[in-house]
Amino acid sequence: MEELDRVVHQWCDDNDRWMYIEYDRDGMVMGLNFMQGDEYECFKKDWCVSDRGLTEFYKQMLYTFPIECNKTSTLVFINKCMWAYHSAISSRDEYAEEKTTHDYLKKCRRHCTIYKTNTTVDR
Repeated sequence: MEELDRVVHQWCDDNDRWMYIEYDRDGMVMGLNFMQGDEYECFKKDWCVSDRGLTEFYKQMLYTFPIECNKTSTLVFINKCMWAYHSAISSRDEYAEEKTTHDYLKKCRRHCTIYKTNTTVDR
């Protein structure tokens, strides 16, 4: 079980955000959250708790993109993960009415022709 050792409130000027980062005793990230903008009092009040979804996304990205992780600092990599996580959620929300690829294709069929081809070769 990870044991919380320290919490850091990190301002990132390049990305215009406050970052909340929890570290365990080994210096590994165990919790993340962020708030866009520079209003520190608002950040302290409403954003200083770990976002489990973002944290798990970050941990998965450590294994998915190990080369990228090793080529940059921890804070740069965390910021990249935060942008990717936010972008994915925003895109999902923007296209939520389509729900799934299947729903999207049903919607598309009303307005276009879809050609199906068999890609298997019989021998």
